[in-house]
Amino acid sequence: MRTCSRFAAILACVTALAVAGCSGYGVAPTIGSATQTSGSGGPSFSAGWIHKDGIVYHVPHYMGIRGSTPQVRPDIVLTYYGGPVQVTPLVFITFWGYTKYGDAHGVKPLLESYISSMGGSKHNNIYTQYSEVVGGKTTFITNPSQQYGGAWEDDVDAVPRRPTDAQVAAEALKAVAHFGYNANASYVVATPHGHSTSGFATQWCAYHSATSSQGSLVSYTNLPYMPDGGASCGSNIISPPSDESGADEGVTIVEGHEQGESVTDPNPPYGWYNYQDGEIGDICAWQNIQNDPFGSNSYTMQPMFSNATQSCVHSY
Repeated sequence: MRTCSRFAAILACVTALAVAGCSGYGVAPTIGSATQTSGSGGPSFSAGWIHKDGIVYHVPHYMGIRGSTPQVRPDIVLTYYGGPVQVTPLVFITFWGYTKYGDAHGVKPLLESYISSMGGSKHNNIYTQYSEVVGGKTTFITNPSQQYGGAWEDDVDAVPRRPTDAQVAAEALKAVAHFGYNANASYVVATPHGHSTSGFATQWCAYHSATSSQGSLVSYTNLPYMPDGGASCGSNIISPPSDESGADEGVTIVEGHEQGESVTDPNPPYGWYNYQDGEIGDICAWQNIQNDPFGSNSYTMQPMFSNATQSCVHSY
């Protein structure tokens, strides 16, 4: 497992100064963009990190709702900013309160089926063109056949009606304690029906962010109960495949978006990023949606950005 020493050093500064007074390289991303500190020659780490309720976490990087479709330009390119990527991707899912609050649309089995199927797919092969550099050595992202690490149903505590960003980050750290730490893992916090962070389906559909476990970077996703978002977050966007319902199409579109961004840019903007257009999923959000094959199954997906072709693609 890789430990991000640069992250640990900066995190110590953030914790000590409550995200004030640190210089370094980080970002406070908004929907498809980033905030830079003027005159600094680059973004400020302190601008992108929050210390709240005993948790240090990155300002979320959001996937916007439908209607926030970006304009793909021929000169777009993702740039590598020297940080980690997930070279052997793995996904752990926490179904937070699903038993207590219900799962009428069957989101849990759909998510498990999709993530179990995505390893080795042509869609996830898009990420293999991206890499990281550590100690002068370049390592490309791989596409292993098994990328599903397992699921955990956390029904011990009630889920807040509107979980805060700090509460979602804390739940991601509980997942780390449950599953164990893996630097290449995305820890997905799936919140249940009727219990989503404020702004869901009116401003955004999901987000990925980062926190810390004993000084090591933890990449996590806040994935609300997507059918609650309706058309704003992908329901009935196209005719669904046989492995998915129309109401659930946003589940795979949105989780696929967040997974691709977590793999290529787990700590924005240290990985592959474009300061005007965002991450690998932002550039292609809500465009050319289609049903993609994943082994013997098929799921509704958005394309992802390919540096190789400078275009949005469904496979590589």
